Amino acid sequence: MPILDELAKLVQDELVKGVIKTIVDTDEIFNLIPFRKVTGGGLTVTWEKTIPQAVFIAPDGTVPQSTGGTLTQFTETVKVIARDIDIPNYAIEVMESDPAVMIEAEIKAMARLYKKTMWQGDTVQDANAFDGLVKKLTQVENLGIRRSVDAGANPIDFKMLDELLALMKTGVDAIVMHPRAYIAFKDLLRRTAGGTTAHMLQLKNFGKPVLTYDGIPILQSEYIPLNVDTTNNVTTTYIFALRFGEADGVTGLYGGSSAGIEYKELGEVSDKDAKRFRFKWYCGLTVMSPYAIGAIKNVKV
Repeated sequence: MPILDELAKLVQDELVKGVIKTIVDTDEIFNLIPFRKVTGGGLTVTWEKTIPQAVFIAPDGTVPQSTGGTLTQFTETVKVIARDIDIPNYAIEVMESDPAVMIEAEIKAMARLYKKTMWQGDTVQDANAFDGLVKKLTQVENLGIRRSVDAGANPIDFKMLDELLALMKTGVDAIVMHPRAYIAFKDLLRRTAGGTTAHMLQLKNFGKPVLTYDGIPILQSEYIPLNVDTTNNVTTTYIFALRFGEADGVTGLYGGSSAGIEYKELGEVSDKDAKRFRFKWYCGLTVMSPYAIGAIKNVKV
């Protein structure tokens, strides 16, 4: 009875009950990303692929017929994260354990899965999931739209970041990197710019000074993939530039009445002395414009 065993640990010391933290995530993007409601289970997204070419003509020349631009469309569907947990009545009524502890753990597990899928999701590997930002970057570049800078397995430098920001012609809200790349960037600042203090700014949505580059916040996500070599040593990673927005940027998707995780008590379990709780989240992710995402690939860490 592992759930009962875990609850028993929490009632040994009332002073720490409800305070124990079992999961520590590094992901600051949720301060910025919006969520857009999807009705009917799917959202049709249109990307501009090419624009027509304009030309000069003579004052008395024939006006040429435009061939028009080209678009690409695809449908994003809302996916389902769901799980049940049975909490023994003995733990609640006799041991006086707080079921909220286990409820919070389930919610954290679902949030962690979303954060990981946001970067690493691949519907080829798991058709029940959604494509993450790494896959979205490939999807954009397969259209022939350049959205990345290749670091060539070299460490991060300022020139790479400048080239990345030059790709973000419609604006950028955040630069996002793995904590290992973040540490490397801070080391670069110390070696070349005399420290990090001048690069820390108090920005809206964060409530504390954050590291910036050209005034753009640098955020961390431990779910950005780290590539490894044949001996399982970490070699390279990505550094992303993102624009957020429900209309023309990176946005989360949700279905139903709430953008967040929902849970409810289903009642007594028929074959054991326990209450069952169900958790569900109708969620997804999309990039509304191909120009809302860019990355530095193959950054050595």
